[in-house]
Amino acid sequence: MSTFTKIVHIGRTACGNTFAKIVFNDNRLSITGVEGPKANGNAAGSSGQIFMTAVPTFKDFAPGWNAEKLAQFAAIWEDWHLNDMSAGSPAQTAFLKANPVTWKYPGSHYDSASHALQSAGLNPDPDYLRNGKPYKYGSAWLSRDVPADVIQFLQSLPDATVQPAWI
Repeated sequence: MSTFTKIVHIGRTACGNTFAKIVFNDNRLSITGVEGPKANGNAAGSSGQIFMTAVPTFKDFAPGWNAEKLAQFAAIWEDWHLNDMSAGSPAQTAFLKANPVTWKYPGSHYDSASHALQSAGLNPDPDYLRNGKPYKYGSAWLSRDVPADVIQFLQSLPDATVQPAWI
């Protein structure tokens, strides 16, 4: 697979122009974003994992973008960002995606996920061996290969024609 870095200008939210930086290197995908970047490095809105806050608030799309493309980009961002830091085996990850866990402070996502997986007979995962033993959720960072169609979609996104201050 290829290695690339790409800056995309998605459009505008109420906080201003919104950008994402996509980096794919050594089979590791990292995506970060910023709403309304300022020259001093600050931002008028969210920065980092903005797909949770910015996606629903887009007012105007940059050329080559629309609601459908943004939804596909956000789904890829959520599913594949930091693909080399997965806490679960493929079966554990699929189970938690189909059965999202909730928790309240002082509890933790890890404890809730571990319990749900154990109740489903997936913690440890008897079909996923690591060091010769069934894999216990969260005991290592596992890597998932990013599918070729995901990489192709990300590479096909229009390059930013306006550059944010943080570049």
